[in-house]
Amino acid sequence: MIHTPITADLPIAEAARLMMAEQLAIVYENLPALQQNADVLAVHETRKAIRRTFTLFKLFAPTFAPAALEPHRRTLRRLMRRLAPCRDLAVFRQKLAAYNETAELPLLGLAQHVEDRQAKADKRLRRYLERPKVHRRLQRYRRFTKMDWKELAAGNSTAAPLLVRHALPTLVFQRLGAVRAFGDVLPTATAAQFHQLRIQFKELRYTLSFFEDLLGETSGPIIEMTRLVQDHLGLLNDASVATAQLIALDCCPEEVAIYGDYQQADLARLTQAFHPLYAAFDRLDIRQVLALTVASL
Repeated sequence: MIHTPITADLPIAEAARLMMAEQLAIVYENLPALQQNADVLAVHETRKAIRRTFTLFKLFAPTFAPAALEPHRRTLRRLMRRLAPCRDLAVFRQKLAAYNETAELPLLGLAQHVEDRQAKADKRLRRYLERPKVHRRLQRYRRFTKMDWKELAAGNSTAAPLLVRHALPTLVFQRLGAVRAFGDVLPTATAAQFHQLRIQFKELRYTLSFFEDLLGETSGPIIEMTRLVQDHLGLLNDASVATAQLIALDCCPEEVAIYGDYQQADLARLTQAFHPLYAAFDRLDIRQVLALTVASL
C-alpha cells in the first residue's frame, strides 16, 4: 500500500479523501484472509482500519455534504459487528492460554468451551462475507473515496477554501480536550468511563498519526506516549470485557469462578497503575509542544 503524504496546503476535503482511501485499502488487503479462515491478525488489522475510518468520519464530517458519510458508516459498522466477537474471543483465549501455562490446575474445560465459541464466531464472519451485497456496499464506499474532493466538499461558492493548515490546530486540540476532560473523574471512573477514555485516546492518537508527516519529529514522542496510554487502557478494557464474557458463559461454573477472580484482580491492578500513566501524559509541556507545532504551519 502506498502512503500519500499530507501537506499543509492540501484542501482538507482532499486530505480526508486520501486518508479514507488508505484505510479502506487496508480493509481490502485483509479481506481474503477474513474470508478464508477469519485470520486473527486480519481481524485485528481490519478492525483497526475501520476504527481509524470512524475517527476520520468524526473529524471531517463538517467538510462533506450532509449525510454523505452515513451510508458508508453503516457499511463499516455492520462489518465491525461481525468482527468484534472474533476479536474478543481471540483475546480471551490468548490470555486464558497464558494463565493456563502457569496455573497449578489449568482451566481446560473453559478453554475448550471458548475455542468452540470462537469457531462459531469465525464461521458467522465468513458467512457474512459471502454475501454479495456486503461487497457491493464496500465498492460503493471505494467509489466515494475516489471522487474529486470538490464534489465531496460541503459549503458554497463564496466560502474560502479550507486547507489542512487552517483546520489542523482545531482538530488536534478538540481531541486533546476530549481526553483531558476525563482527568477529573479518574479517581472514581467506572468501566464505561474508562472505555470512553480509551476511545478518546485512540482518536487523539489517530489524529496525530494521520498528520505525522506534517507535524514533524516533535510529534513522535507524543504519539508514542498516547500509544502507551492507549495500550494500557486496552488491557484494562480486555479485562473488563473478559469479566462480562465470563458472566454470560453457560459452562464449567467452578472454572469460570476461578478465572473471574483472576480477571477482577487484574482489573484492579491495571486501574491503579493507570493513574500515574495519565498524569505523565497530561502535562503543560506536552500541550505547549503541540501548540507550537500547529502554530508553525
